[in-house]
Amino acid sequence: MKSFQSVIQAATVAASIACFAALPVAAQDFPERGIEFVAGYGPGGGHDTMLRSMAKIIVDKKIIDANINVVNKPGGSGATSLGYLASHEGDGHYLMASTSSFITTPLTADVGLNYKDFTPIARLGIDPTLLVVPKGSPITSLDDIKNADRVLNVAGGGRGQIEHIATLMVGDALGVELNFIPFQGDGEVATALLSSQVDFAMINPGAVSEFLDSGRMTAIAISTEERTEMFPDLPTFQEQGYDVVASVFRGVVAAKNIPEGAKEYLSKMVETLQATSEWSDKYLEPNGIIPGYLGPDEFSAYLDETNDIYTKMLKRLDLLKE
Repeated sequence: MKSFQSVIQAATVAASIACFAALPVAAQDFPERGIEFVAGYGPGGGHDTMLRSMAKIIVDKKIIDANINVVNKPGGSGATSLGYLASHEGDGHYLMASTSSFITTPLTADVGLNYKDFTPIARLGIDPTLLVVPKGSPITSLDDIKNADRVLNVAGGGRGQIEHIATLMVGDALGVELNFIPFQGDGEVATALLSSQVDFAMINPGAVSEFLDSGRMTAIAISTEERTEMFPDLPTFQEQGYDVVASVFRGVVAAKNIPEGAKEYLSKMVETLQATSEWSDKYLEPNGIIPGYLGPDEFSAYLDETNDIYTKMLKRLDLLKE
């Protein structure tokens, strides 16, 4: 017997698909050809994985009739894909994956574009940041960090990335100085923590889930506004009295100045996709991503807020382009 939740999801998807038939005439004239999904990084990367998951579900569920082709435009921390999509201004047949580099690359490099040069379609989820310690650590709470008698060493991704920014936020919130040590990837971060080269790490859940499950690491806090279904027993920073909210978003954007009908078509396509059980089962959960759908207007406002946060933090780190 189907669960109540699966029945509701199926009904929601069916209703959303029916909405395509009720779109205005201008929207029904779109698309005129196949839709291209643009990944700013190579095959197997986060952008590529998300877009290929989207394409498979859209095709399998027959959400739209148009063909979908995923193309990779790697280079320049996403700058190549930004330029590629910008070159198709006014054409709604292109949909590009957007994550934190969509904001940070224009802020740190002279690419001649920024997030306002594109059309927000949807935010699909977020990668929160966990504060984790190794098994046997004397750190068992945020207050232990606050009351430490020395500057603690913190492992995370590259300088200026979300883990670095979250570390700054934690230091500000706790009123302490922290020594952030950047590593090349999540694997190096985990190794440094497990070998006690650092005191704690700021990292995304998917990278340490096996260590948390085995008890080799313990999570102290999560950077979301509310507790998540994935970690129902893990308190947020805010819940513990410290205002730290930081995450990497995963969304999609289209070219600038696309017709309103094309924007409506794309947004309904993505809204329908994210309501399917397959999206949760095949993409969100396996990749440790928290559901966080926002439509075009809400996503636009979110990008404004995120850009302000990154601008402030990257300026502190002297990483803003001249």
